[in-house]
Amino acid sequence: MKKQFLLFTLVLITANIFAQLPNTDIWLLDMKLTNDTILLNNPVNITHREGYDNQPAFSPDGKYLLYSSIREDKKAHIYKYKLRSRRTKQFTHTATSEYSPTFMPDGKNISVVMVEKDSVQRLWKFPLKGGHPSVIMKDIDSIGYYCWITKDSLAMVKTSNPPVLELINVNTEKHKVFAHNVGRCMAVEQIRLYHVQKPMENFCYLYWNGDYLLQIPSEDFAYYRATLPVVFTGVKSKIIVTVLPTKRNATLLDLSSYGIKNITRIAVNKAGTKMAIVTE
Repeated sequence: MKKQFLLFTLVLITANIFAQLPNTDIWLLDMKLTNDTILLNNPVNITHREGYDNQPAFSPDGKYLLYSSIREDKKAHIYKYKLRSRRTKQFTHTATSEYSPTFMPDGKNISVVMVEKDSVQRLWKFPLKGGHPSVIMKDIDSIGYYCWITKDSLAMVKTSNPPVLELINVNTEKHKVFAHNVGRCMAVEQIRLYHVQKPMENFCYLYWNGDYLLQIPSEDFAYYRATLPVVFTGVKSKIIVTVLPTKRNATLLDLSSYGIKNITRIAVNKAGTKMAIVTE
């Protein structure tokens, strides 16, 4: 009877976890940059199904993107979408769940947050050309979100309440607290870290290398250096650009006519020709 009760409890916990995940889609847009203008057009829903599709990441060459998706087996796996052929293929095949696919600085692997069978969340890597995954840091767990700074260091948001941002040496696994009450998105330019702090509800402040920059509309942002450095955020159905030196905001596109009510994650490819957004 005790084993049956334990199994029933685990089933309830798992059901509650999946019930909390939003129903999301990933849209792909064409992006064009000129000296003083950013244009977005041709939005296409590349997932277009019921369920969780999230955390898009463009490959360095811009030919495909990876994202996390929950499908028939009720686990999150990484999927690969090729931009030219518009075809999707499952990339990871495991008995666990994988989130936050990120291309590693070595150019040979992707890293993911793996929710292991005992619910421990550690960072694992998968070879881009295929092969068995391996854990990156054996003793560092409770990883919620992360961002590579160099090949030997990364920033990690712990699954704590409130969330804590830590800096970690990958080789020694030494880590130190960098900021409290942080958002889930981060970006790096020339080993300088951009991150968000949320001291109060509905307030999101962007920091650069530990120094306050400005308030932005959302904790979910994408950094890109065009003529000037900018960040993209979503506010309900609108995509907003903020020019960092001037601190000015502008609406680039309103997608309400497509039935989009809320934009969260945003990713931009290296060439600045494509944008991926996560919508609810």
